[in-house]
Amino acid sequence: MKRNRQEKPLKEAIPDNGYLPNDASLEAAVLGALLLESQYVPDVRGIITSTAFHDPTNAALYDIICRLDDKGETPDLLSVVQKAKAENIAPAYVAGLTQAVGSGVEVQNHARRLADLELRRRLILFSSELKTQAETNDEVIEWAMARLDGIAGTASGIDTARHIGDVLAETLRDLERRQQAYNSGECVGIPTGLPHLDRITGGWRGGQLVILGARPAMGKTAMSLLFARAAASTGVPVCLFSLEMPDTQLAGRMLVGKSDVDAGAFRSGNVTTGDWRRIENGAEELKTLPVYLFDTAATTMARIRSQSRTMQRRGKCGMVIIDYLQLVAPTSGKRDNREREVADMSRAAKLLAKELNIPVILLAQLSRKVEERSDKIPMLSDLRESGAIEQDADMVIFIDRPAVYGIESFDAGYYGTISSEGIGRLTIAKNREGCTGFIPFRHNESLTKITDYEVIPQPTEAQPF
Repeated sequence: MKRNRQEKPLKEAIPDNGYLPNDASLEAAVLGALLLESQYVPDVRGIITSTAFHDPTNAALYDIICRLDDKGETPDLLSVVQKAKAENIAPAYVAGLTQAVGSGVEVQNHARRLADLELRRRLILFSSELKTQAETNDEVIEWAMARLDGIAGTASGIDTARHIGDVLAETLRDLERRQQAYNSGECVGIPTGLPHLDRITGGWRGGQLVILGARPAMGKTAMSLLFARAAASTGVPVCLFSLEMPDTQLAGRMLVGKSDVDAGAFRSGNVTTGDWRRIENGAEELKTLPVYLFDTAATTMARIRSQSRTMQRRGKCGMVIIDYLQLVAPTSGKRDNREREVADMSRAAKLLAKELNIPVILLAQLSRKVEERSDKIPMLSDLRESGAIEQDADMVIFIDRPAVYGIESFDAGYYGTISSEGIGRLTIAKNREGCTGFIPFRHNESLTKITDYEVIPQPTEAQPF
């Protein structure tokens, strides 16, 4: 195993007092134990790399031990001494390390202490370099978050494997919980706000990346607000990042939907006394919901991740909605290869869902190819600018409204041929944990109120999907 050479730039920024946390005797104890009892090498390699050694000679010796282990050779005292001579390390020094410890019994605990010292060194070096970066780097926030991610990754360690028995026990507990929810008619995951969609998907789950795609004016934002309100109504805190609308406009749309007043009258201010009463009642209900709005334009996925992590630490992030992908700024600030940029953003959204164990709903714009087809039904190939979006997503849902294209009626499968007036379609084009297909939904003219096409029937052999 080679040393992590990317740490060298950090070591140029030595703190003012010149001291970095280290323990020479601890380093000697780890190396001595490995030389005496090489069977512990795999265990220690699961905890530290050579960067955990502050002394360069000790780091070089650990590299030698790892390289011998990679070749399937036993890294005993004799073989390490022979390799060490080629790097001008005195045999007497290597032999002396075996005097630092009696056996390898405590070597894993010693390795963990070295890992802790390395973490503290890296944080001190980071703080020193941050000062310089803050003075010269226009993208210091992105730089700092990327560097901290690297430090956090090291701190999490390599030894994260879980025995399959433990994983299976957790899986069975989760299955029991899902069975109880199913038998009681409840949504297994986070409710979507549409019982038909809940029945098919089981609701949103932690770790999921859900792509909600559509052409402009089809109702992406309206649908995402329904998802946000439904989740928050069950106590799940929702962070909604809007790169297109100001927070006041989003709150207004939620308020119109909740109070069921005319959207045009709300925008123009032509509201009656009765409207005011419904609006005030709606506002009282909405303001108790754990929904948090972020409307910073041209934000990056790095900032969204940082803000989401901060909100989760405060107990205020159980689901993230991003409106929408193509408006997210590239982290580098430069627009080079747009397909690669979108792929990076999509991947970052999936990693965010997995890291925080929350569902991430990522809105996305579709290409004009939808409008070139006679049925106007979106397909996975319509996702703009990157096939990586489809690959990263656990679920891809498209929204379309046939009436917008002048289609008066359409085949709704289980429901037969239905009128398109006030009816939209949700097409589940990808679903890693279930079936695909489409379901109709009802909406008012302003798309401030979205409901199921009809009350969901009890499960039968012929599902309405």
